[in-house]
Amino acid sequence: DSAHVGQAFASRGIGAAIVNYRLSPTVEHPGHTEDAARSVAWVRDHIGDHGGDPAKLYLSGHSAGAYLAALLVLDPRYLKAEGMSPADVAGAAPISGFFYVDLIAPDRPKDVWGTDVAVWKDASPSRYVRGDAPPMLLVYADGDDPWRREQNEDLKKALVGKGHRHVETVEIAERDHIGIWQSLAVDDVALESIARFVRSR
Repeated sequence: DSAHVGQAFASRGIGAAIVNYRLSPTVEHPGHTEDAARSVAWVRDHIGDHGGDPAKLYLSGHSAGAYLAALLVLDPRYLKAEGMSPADVAGAAPISGFFYVDLIAPDRPKDVWGTDVAVWKDASPSRYVRGDAPPMLLVYADGDDPWRREQNEDLKKALVGKGHRHVETVEIAERDHIGIWQSLAVDDVALESIARFVRSR
């Protein structure tokens, strides 16, 4: 379903490993994040076999994938379990993500994060903001729900408040939550924004 994303980045000279993770109700948090961390470790270990540089590893994803990318670079526990740390990641570009689980979990199926408010807070990337986190580009659509746009801007403010100097947001015009991912193509504004972010590091 996401082959177009890999092809779009490859057309810009950026290799892309398109990975997946087990979905609920098969697993509950933190299973999804653990799967994502294993994928990152696998890419780090094998990217050189495909002409890539493990020192230039970036994480991205859309919606829930954006949430996972942010959690991996902000909460060190998951990459640590795979012999890595957020410092091994050159940057992250979550697309239309959410970062305050405790604000959205009450309205979500309980087979994702359960029913414990303490778990919701512990699963929130916003809980782990710090000044030394990898560079972040927070991308979202002007047609995203207002709460989602607010969470992106709120995370940026929280990171800046902790002294983070390499975080920015970009709002993509004339896109909605699904369209921003489906429209990633050779001439797409979101693609160009992320490509510039990667090349600038």
